[in-house]
Amino acid sequence: MARIGTGPARPAWRGRLTDPAVPMLALSSGAVAAGWYGPLLTWAILGGLAGYSLSGSV
Repeated sequence: MARIGTGPARPAWRGRLTDPAVPMLALSSGAVAAGWYGPLLTWAILGGLAGYSLSGSV
């Protein structure tokens, strides 16, 4: 009697890559980094918007 889903074994890295902990770790470290650079990112975005509006592109 054959089992459903039997086939070639998947590589070990594929199982770790699809583990839910990997994307959560990446997102949480990105959120921490964005928190550290929050004021810098805010001024960069505001400066870009001001330059866009002052250039007559609006």
